[in-house]
Amino acid sequence: MKCNKIICWAFLLLVISGYGQGKKVQPIEVKKGKLLFSDDFETGTLERHWEVRERFKNGAYAVENGHLKGKQLKGVNHGSVMRVKFDYSDIIVEFDVKFNGGERFNIVMDDSTNTTSYWGHIQRVSFSKNGFRIKDDKTGGMDLKIREEIKNNPKRAEELKPFLDSKSVNTKFNFKEGQWYHVKIIKKGAILQCQVGDVIGRLKSEGIAHPVLNKFGPTVVGDHFLFDNFKMWQIK
Repeated sequence: MKCNKIICWAFLLLVISGYGQGKKVQPIEVKKGKLLFSDDFETGTLERHWEVRERFKNGAYAVENGHLKGKQLKGVNHGSVMRVKFDYSDIIVEFDVKFNGGERFNIVMDDSTNTTSYWGHIQRVSFSKNGFRIKDDKTGGMDLKIREEIKNNPKRAEELKPFLDSKSVNTKFNFKEGQWYHVKIIKKGAILQCQVGDVIGRLKSEGIAHPVLNKFGPTVVGDHFLFDNFKMWQIK
């Protein structure tokens, strides 16, 4: 039986890009270099290095009891966005998070100068109570050419689904409400890895190899999440 070209290509991408749930993923070896960013929210106020878009300034993010509280605003049909902006490339990111009623949140790494993807989206890790999903936005669902192809075209969307599925990896993890978790994210070349406890997910994809990023931060859906101890290091 002949293989449909799109399906065969997607299968190949899954093999070389994704790491399945069937076997345990071993952590990649990296060393921390220069500390690029740090915030433990102990000042009691949201520092100026964090930028909150105008539509989210009315209470979406606040510092309470030494933690960052993030929530989606009622009547706003989008998760609440907050970013720090500076140039970076291969990095190690660590932070603590607590599910406190919120539905899901993304840790987003973008390049506002990129013109090939929607709003410069490059890569992200999306967290929900059932686990986390690592995504290549640049050459996946945020690719402007792909978005145009599938716009109002259900047939094309169905044809491209295997390819788009190859641009993300889902890792199962049970996040318990009201409990703190430590998260470690590594971006090295074309690899994006996320670790919570001893559970690791990893994606290798061409879009993740985007050379320079300039935005980083959470997008929060629901009410609410608590964050603490954001740190970002250059990889030595």
